[in-house]
This record gives sequence, structure tokens and C-alpha cells, in this order.
Amino acid sequence: MSKIKKNLMYVYGSTAVNGLLGLIFVPIALKNIGVEGYGLYSIFITLTGFIVLAELGFNKYFTRLLSSNRDEKDQKINLQVSVGFYIYVYIVLIVILAPILIYIIPNYIFPIDGKHNIVRIIVACAILDYLFTIPTSLLKTYSISNEKFNKLSRFNLSTGLWRYSLLIITSILFKSAVILVIVILLRRIIEFFYGLKVFGNLPSGSWKPVFKKGLYRKILRDSIYLSVSQLFQMSVTAVGSVLVNRYFGVHSLGIYRSSFDIANKVWFISNGLGVVIFPKFSKMLNDNKENLSLRLSKYLNLSWIIYSIVFLLGLLTIPFYNNLLDIKSKEMFLLLLLGVCYNAHSNLGFEYLQALGKFKTVASINIISFLVIVLSFFILSEELGFLSIGYSWIISQIFYSIITDLLVIWNLKIRAKLLNIFIKLGLFLISILIYTLYI
Repeated sequence: MSKIKKNLMYVYGSTAVNGLLGLIFVPIALKNIGVEGYGLYSIFITLTGFIVLAELGFNKYFTRLLSSNRDEKDQKINLQVSVGFYIYVYIVLIVILAPILIYIIPNYIFPIDGKHNIVRIIVACAILDYLFTIPTSLLKTYSISNEKFNKLSRFNLSTGLWRYSLLIITSILFKSAVILVIVILLRRIIEFFYGLKVFGNLPSGSWKPVFKKGLYRKILRDSIYLSVSQLFQMSVTAVGSVLVNRYFGVHSLGIYRSSFDIANKVWFISNGLGVVIFPKFSKMLNDNKENLSLRLSKYLNLSWIIYSIVFLLGLLTIPFYNNLLDIKSKEMFLLLLLGVCYNAHSNLGFEYLQALGKFKTVASINIISFLVIVLSFFILSEELGFLSIGYSWIISQIFYSIITDLLVIWNLKIRAKLLNIFIKLGLFLISILIYTLYI
């Protein structure tokens, strides 16, 4: 068995188990903390994704750097620089950003009547959650860069079991979204010590920070587009929560986010592939061994077909799992599932473009995709109401996936590119038609 197949097997094994646990958790949480409680919990999940942007795309840049040069001495130097960089992040987050976020988010981003103090606690926990994660993140990044995916999978499997066990037990015992958030925050401390056991420590001396302001400026200059890309990539998936809360209330937010959390389990396929393939792409492109564009065009068409089948299977089998998973809105769930399938498909091309260093291009795609979902929502919301966010999500993701694919196969002949577009649009129209007839 090839190394990449082994790595995929390791990653998918742990991700599949965690995905199943995530599916089990959603209906249990909805029953015990309620739809509004789940809405509050979803604010924490949304914020933890955004706060990581304080590192300005450094982690992805750093992974690419370590993957392309695996000399132990050079990796040690890069690790020391990264530790110094993250110390700056700690200071900025605690001293400057924390007070601003604790004020702005409850008042302007997630304003909920009578729950401002609860949202403030959630914001503070989200900031601490990221800070507690940084040391473990360095261990994981070093392991990923050196393609030690067996260790990564072991870590993810064990910590996933802890996390969901704690979530389920806490939601049943305390029936409080705030206590739920505090418990999953405190587990980060245990994760670090477990990470040391699984991954082993970094090379001797790597934790000693090296501060190189000139190098930091260069890294930030090189990764600024990657940072912007990550910002808008996360915003596309998170803006739905903000818009639903603002225009339809926290109860609707709970319905929307619980449906999204079930639908996004499809990402276990694409995220697992992305984790394995990014360092592989970085190394192959650095060695100039292969022209990946031609090979990827075939894989992209196959991927589109597979994800279309995934959606149709989800659509046709929903009577069997609808009540089991306590899906509050069948129509919303299926719309989100279709958009998630397109987003998952795009991950292969997205990782390739990042490994190629096309950060400016990737950033542009994500900015436009974000604008598309927001504009579509305001155009459709008056007529479609709550479901408008689902349709807006699909519109943005069909744009995102087609453009990403075209950029990957840009060097192919026009005829091949047109064929790719026709295949994708055909499958998209078939999916929408079946959805319309079924609903």
C-alpha cells in the first residue's frame, strides 16, 4: 500500500469516528439544552474559527515551509521563529483584541436580548480556547509537515472521544450552554499533555523563542493573501449564523446551526484528504517532479460526480434519519447539505492552489464567494424568508467550486475547460430538479 493511501486511511479512520460522534451529539444537545441553547453554543463554535485568524495565516504558511524543507536543523529554526511569533499573538489577543471583541460581539455581531453577559462569557472562552490550543497546534503541525499521519489520527481519535463524551455528559447533567463551553475549553489543557505523549516533543531547543521582526514582516507580507483567504473562507460558512440570528432570532439560529452541523459531516471526506494532500502537493511542486494539473482535472470531475451522488443519497434517505437526528427543518438541512457537497468538492483544488502559492488568487475567490452569499441573502430573504440563507449558501458554493476547478485546469485546452463546466452545471441542475420534485 502506498504511503498516501496509508495516510488517508489513518486520517479517515479517526475522522469517521469523530463525525459519527458529532451526529450523535446534535440531537442529544437539542433535547437537553434546547434549540436556543444550541444557538448559544454555536456562537462559541463560530468564534473559535474566527479568532484563529489572529495568527494572520501563519499556520498554513508555516506548514508549507516545513513540508518543503525537512532538514531537521532548518525545521528547528523555523519552529523557534514560530514560537516567537505566537508569543506576539498571545500579547495582541490578550491586551488589545480581547476587550474589543468582548464589547463588539455581544452588541453588534451576535446581539441577543437579555443574554449579553452570557455572550460575553462565550467570547472570553473562545479567546482562551485558541490560546490554549497553540502549543498543541505546533505539535500537530510538525507531525503533519513530516507526514506522520498515524500519530495525528491516534491523537484526533482519542481527543475526539474525550470531547464528545464530555459534551454529551455535560449537556445531560447541566443542561447549560455556558457550562458546555467552559468544559470543552478546559479539556484543551489535557490535550496538550496527551499531545506530548503521542507526537513526542519538538526537536530539542525548538520551544526557545526566536524573535525576528524582519522575518515576521516578510512572512506576514507573503501570507497576507492567505490570511485574507482564510478570513473570507470562514466568513462564508459563518455569515449564515450571523444573518440568521440578526434577522430571524436565536431560536432560528439553533435550527439553522444544528442542521448545518449535521450536514457538514460530509466534510470528513474532503478535510481528511486536504490534511494529507497539502504537504504532499507542497513537496511535489517544490521538487518539480510532476505536472499535477492534467491529472487533477480527471479527479475533479470524478469528485463532482461522487459528491452529487452523496447529496442525492442524503435526499432520498432522509425519511430514515430525519427523526433519529432530530432535524428541525428538512428543507433547510437539504439545502445546506447540497452546498456542503460543493464546498467539500472544492477542497482538492483549493489545497492545490495554496500549495502552488496562489494566495492572492485564492483570497480573491473567497472574497467574491462571501459577497455572493451576502448579496443573495438580501435579494432572496424577502421572498424566501428563513430558507433564503440555504439558497444563498448553494449559490455561493456553486460559484466557488466552478471557479476553483477552472483555475486548477487553467493550462488545459478551451474544449476541456468547457467540458468541465458543462459536466458540473448539468449535475447541479439535476440535483436542484430532484430536490424541487422531492420537497
